Amino acid sequence: MKHVMLFIVLCLLSLGAQGQTESGIIVEGGTGNIKTKLTPSAAAAAAGSYDVDYKYNLSLGYKFRLHANQASPFFFDLEAGLGMKYYDYTFGKMPGEPALVKGSAKRFSAFATGTANYTLYKGLSIGAGIQPTWFFNQNGGNSRKFDIPAIGRIAYRFKAFEVGLNYKHGLMNSLKTDYLKSGKFREYTLSVWVPF
Repeated sequence: MKHVMLFIVLCLLSLGAQGQTESGIIVEGGTGNIKTKLTPSAAAAAAGSYDVDYKYNLSLGYKFRLHANQASPFFFDLEAGLGMKYYDYTFGKMPGEPALVKGSAKRFSAFATGTANYTLYKGLSIGAGIQPTWFFNQNGGNSRKFDIPAIGRIAYRFKAFEVGLNYKHGLMNSLKTDYLKSGKFREYTLSVWVPF
């Protein structure tokens, strides 16, 4: 995890030394779902009646944009920030009976994002990258500490800001509890970046 983040930082710093740099605040929010699998004993007890309802996610960060040169349609983004995910869960809900386990969870995280991007036309661009994420606090349940989502994005740059649509595909098992064998985040977000 540390090696991946260090590699991203060093690559982007080397590009920044020979190109132009922009930076500013980025705000992001959205929703998604969690791909889950029950432990064998939990699956038998619940007869498959486990539900995770992903409510929303929010994040605030600072983004650097590096242009290798002005004429090139390629550019690179590096972002660091803090985020929060919120979801509800129930386990063992039978018709007409209360759930065996019911609750909500908030997960707080720190992340570093690196993406390679290509300008398609004027302000329209697409990009792909990764977002190494460290979960440092959770309210409700016990889970894994790391994830490295793959990111796909499409964005449009206006004069004063940029609006982006992002898809994040969690690659690691980020949720592991007494009832869950695994849980991977799938997220859809809207971002607004305001460069200074």
